[in-house]
Amino acid sequence: MSDFPELSGADFSGISQRGTLVVGFSGGADSTVLLHCLLEAAGSRDRIVLAHVNHGLRGAEADRDEAFCREQAGKLGVRFACLHTDVKALARQEGVSVEVCGREVRYRFFESLLEEGEGTILTAHHGDDNAETMLMNLVRGTSLLGLCGIPRQRGRILRPLLRVSREEIEQYCAARGLAYVTDSSNLTDEYGRNRIRNRVMPLLREENPRLSEAMGRTAESLRLVQEYLDGEAEKLLSGAVRDGKLETGLLRQAHTALRMEALKLYLEDRGCRGLEKRHLESAQSVALRGGRCSLPGGFTAECAQNLFFASARDQGQTGFSIPVFVGKTVLPNGKILILEKKPCPDLENGRKINNLLFKNSFDYATMTGVFLARTRREGDRFTPVGRRVTKGLKQLFQEQRVPASQRENMVLLECGGQIVFCEGVGVAEPFRITPRTETLVAVTVSNPLQEGKA
Repeated sequence: MSDFPELSGADFSGISQRGTLVVGFSGGADSTVLLHCLLEAAGSRDRIVLAHVNHGLRGAEADRDEAFCREQAGKLGVRFACLHTDVKALARQEGVSVEVCGREVRYRFFESLLEEGEGTILTAHHGDDNAETMLMNLVRGTSLLGLCGIPRQRGRILRPLLRVSREEIEQYCAARGLAYVTDSSNLTDEYGRNRIRNRVMPLLREENPRLSEAMGRTAESLRLVQEYLDGEAEKLLSGAVRDGKLETGLLRQAHTALRMEALKLYLEDRGCRGLEKRHLESAQSVALRGGRCSLPGGFTAECAQNLFFASARDQGQTGFSIPVFVGKTVLPNGKILILEKKPCPDLENGRKINNLLFKNSFDYATMTGVFLARTRREGDRFTPVGRRVTKGLKQLFQEQRVPASQRENMVLLECGGQIVFCEGVGVAEPFRITPRTETLVAVTVSNPLQEGKA
């Protein structure tokens, strides 16, 4: 790896030596610096993809940023990928904030650009972002994890500039004459993060000019404690979860901190998002004393006969349509959708193509755009693979003996206006595996909520 004297804190250790390097690229100063440092560190430009998301929030300015990013990719000779989405509409649909929805859409998109098992996603979060996040969490009231700030690496996501300040980034751009765009929404005090950045951070820097560096050291120390706690909580869960239910005997014996962490990991794995301290305290009370409590996202936690589990309320009445990408997605109805991209095994002859191995797999080359996971709509029709007969979903569900109470909750995968996959039925004929298929996508839909009731 190359040294960066102007950015001594930049750290590219952990970058994948093979596979695609997906750079979250907004065109701002931070992602511009990340890209130019990566060009020196990676050695080859062939692996790099600039991934830009136009969130549909800032009109002409967003289009300007997209054009700038596309132009930069062309000048530097790297690939460019762009996703257009209406984040505000998606946020309303999912019942989350625009910021949370935008973050989820971005990371799903980045993940979809990676090869199976290889590659790295690089984002341009820096030291000031980390300090702002810690302060925001502290003001709202947070757990230990919230004070750990932004992790430098999580899975295949890497943040090489986390020990670099915003001031250093701007100086780097000025010294090298690097052009970048500025998001005008960052200059206003409309969002809480902007108020922290524009009002609070300057005051704290009067007390300590190296504020970001100091808070970064604190975050790293706390993260070591959090990692230990997570490991112990996972050990506890491995011995306490049976058929999706959590036996409360080991919880009762554990320290309160470990018990709360185990409950948090368990509930998040069931698909419950937006958990706060008060939610976890309610869940702990249920686990220790029995009864039930309400949790975010339409979930209910219950405990009976020393078995604790979470389930979604009124999930049969929940319609949705959200973008999904390769990887794991927790759907609004509590189900988990996994799209796994893998090489297609050699097929000896055409007779083997339609066996059960490929019932829930489709040809990756048929992808023509962003996939939507959704529930059924009036008039939906489907052509099951191998049958070459198009039928209404109601008739197909009847043939597959899907109970009427579950039909509104079955997961469909749509691409380019066509249904690619239907839970309980399989893949559609136009997307089937053929002898020419090189890469397939295997679809798995699980329902941990029903498993928890088994």
